[in-house]
Parts: sequence; C-alpha cells; structure tokens
Amino acid sequence: MKVISIIKKDLKTILSDKKALAIIIVMPIVLMTILSSALRGAFTTGDLSIARINIAVVKQYDKDEDFRRFDEALRNGFLAKGIGEEAAEELRVTGEDADPERIFLEDFLGSEDVAKIIAYRVEKEETAVEWLTSGEVSAVVLLPENFIYDMKINLLTPFRNKTDIKVLIHPDRSVSGQIVRSIVEAYSDSMTSVIIGKNVLIEAAVSHNLTEAGFTGMKEALDDITKAMEGIRVEMDAVKAEGRKPVRSSDYYAAAMAAMFILFASGYGGRMLLEEKENITYQRMIIAGTPKFGILAGKFFTVFLIALLQISIMIAFSYFVLKVQWGSAYPVVLISLCAAFAIAGIGSMLAAATYRAGNSKMADIFETVILQTMAILGGSFFPTDILPSIMQKLSFLSISGAVLKAYLKIMMGYGVQEIMSNIAALAAIGFLSAVLSVLILRENGGMRDAQYNKAKTVRT
Repeated sequence: MKVISIIKKDLKTILSDKKALAIIIVMPIVLMTILSSALRGAFTTGDLSIARINIAVVKQYDKDEDFRRFDEALRNGFLAKGIGEEAAEELRVTGEDADPERIFLEDFLGSEDVAKIIAYRVEKEETAVEWLTSGEVSAVVLLPENFIYDMKINLLTPFRNKTDIKVLIHPDRSVSGQIVRSIVEAYSDSMTSVIIGKNVLIEAAVSHNLTEAGFTGMKEALDDITKAMEGIRVEMDAVKAEGRKPVRSSDYYAAAMAAMFILFASGYGGRMLLEEKENITYQRMIIAGTPKFGILAGKFFTVFLIALLQISIMIAFSYFVLKVQWGSAYPVVLISLCAAFAIAGIGSMLAAATYRAGNSKMADIFETVILQTMAILGGSFFPTDILPSIMQKLSFLSISGAVLKAYLKIMMGYGVQEIMSNIAALAAIGFLSAVLSVLILRENGGMRDAQYNKAKTVRT
C-alpha cells in the first residue's frame, strides 16, 4: 500500500507540472504532425538523398565448370543435335565473348546510374551472411548454381533455363533492402526483354527455313545486351517489398517521436529521489517505516505508467488525426509494455545514481546528451539507412532505435517473431537497469541521511 501511495503522489506531482506535460506529451504530438507533413515527399518520391548502399554478391556457381558444360553441349551434347553442327559452331565462337558474370557485375552493377546507388563486393557466402547479420551490408545478392551455364543457354539458344537470383535483406534496413530488390528486378526485366527478342529472331528464322541464319545474328544480339544494361533506369517511386506495406512519413514519425520522447520520462524519474531528499520527504518516508527499495519501486512504476500514458496518447492521436495504421494490436501493446519497462528501469537507475551523487547532473546529461544521441542513432529524425555507415553500425546502442524498429516492423506487416530480438533487448535493458538501481542504493546512504534528520526528545 505504501508503494501505491508513492506512485499516486508522484503521478499527481508530474501531471500537475505544466512544463513537464508540455515536453512529454504536447511537444511530440506537435513534432510528429510537422515532420509527417514536411517530409511527406521524401517517403513517397525518393527525394531524400541517401548514402550508397553496400551489398555483397555471392557466386554460388563454378564459372570454369559452367563454361565447360556449355562448350560440351555445343560440341557433342543436345544443342549440337538440336540446332545443327554449323549453327552450334557459330554459337560456340560467339559464346566465347558472352560472359553473364561480366554482364551482371560490370555492365549492370558497374553502370553509371546503378553505381551511384549501390557499392558491391564479391564475397564468399559465409562472409556475406556474417556481414549482413552485423549490418555491414544491407543486402546479399546470391547468384545461383549453374548461373553462367543457364544464362548462356538463355541468351544464345532457343531454350530457356530458369535462373533465380535471390536477395537477402537485413531486417533493420527495410528502405535500402527494398531498393536493392527493385534494382535486381530491373536487371531481370531487362534480361527477359533481351531473351524474348532473341527467341523471336530464332522463331522467325525457323519459320522461313533459315535455322542456321537465325543464329548468325547472335553476336549483334549480345552487343545489344550492354546497351540494354545501360538503358536500365531504376524507379524509386513507391518501392514495395513483397508482402510488406510501405511506410509513410506519418507512420514513421509517429513511431519515431513516441520512441524518442518516452526517454524524457526516465529523465524526470531520475530527479525524483534527489528532490525528495532535498525536501526531506525521503527521510520522512524512511522514518515512517517505508523501505528505501519500496520507495525505489514506487519511482520505477511511476516512470512506467508515465511512459505508457505518453505512448497511449501518441498512438491515439496519430491513429485518429494522422490516420496512422499501427498494425496488429497485440504486438503493438507488447512493444509498448516492453518499451515502458525499459524506460522505467533506466529512470530508477538514474534516480538512484542522482540521489547518491547529490546533484542532478546525471539526469541533465542524460536528457541533453545521451537522449539526443540515441535519437539520432536510432533514426528518430531521419531513417538510419541514410546515415553515414559508422552511425549505422552504432545504432544498436540506441534504446529509442530498438523501439522504433519494432513499431515499424509491425506497421510493415511483420509478425511477433520478427520483433522478438527488439523485445528481448528492451526487456533486458529494463531488468539490468532495475538491478543496477538496487545495487546503487544497496549501501545505507538513504537510511543514514534519514537518521541524521530524526527528531530527538530532550528531557528536562
């Protein structure tokens, strides 16, 4: 009951502070409204300038073996029998200059337009996946087994082999990942156009009994491939990941402001014990028999409830006014509870540290330096995809970043499984911070201060 009384007293104090309410509730609502409107174009037309996207390209094929197989098929295999010896020999000579690997890496990824957007490195699959996991690259492009052989069949013969280029995307790099996927699809579409044109040429030759003549034009067709690669224009407008909803500016900044401003609740919580110490309220509670860890628990749940109140108001405002679709209710509630738990842990840790230090410098530094740094690294102002690579690597240090990423994943249509790493991180932060706050107050500093202020009875 004493803890509940402490919570009621603290809530009443904070909610009666007009300055505090303006910062933790009014300001985020104003900012999310302004930013949603001001940067709407950046989320719909791609005008927001981004840094080059780092990707890794993995060769799952054996280039020499694929060249050997194709040459063997032309000399003695099914191709020689199907199109005739002279046509097969013509294709063999032409095929020596046809290198699908060079077409993809140099003519396509190395083209002037694509190179402005993507920087690629060819690596082994294990290394590429490690880079993807660590966030060093935003995507991994897998060129499949038999890629060279299948593409030569597709480009030089009347036959068609299925070739699937896979793109692995980092879950936290949704914007850049979608761009990479769009670019690879542009390559596939251009190659399909070339292959269809080649097949029309061959079919026309066959229909006029000019089978061998139909293959003599393959050299010219291959020369046109480079022009086709140069003609690719990657369309950035409304790029969508398969099965995922696009994030609008209002969606992004509703989540970003919520993730950022709940940190201010921990800042206010960090000053509570010190203020009560200075007002002799803390000492009176100790004398009244309230355990100091009960007082700390009261601060923890006060910050927890304030953070939940902030989140609830911002979600309600953005839903009804800005028409933000937050996604499924259950994961949104789960994220909100874990975020409030993490903020409460940090608030109680700050409160204990500030009390022991005897001044509010720690809480001030947290609000003016640490909080703002977390906001920048976590993407509260701009998506992390457009930040410099060094800042992207440090984004895991941001609590607001973990909250924002979790909300955005649910908005995009991901399930609870995809946000479990964010949920676990927030829960761990809240638990560890709460434990640290207990350890900080473990010494009898609070009790000693209370004893010095006890009233003494003087007998006469």
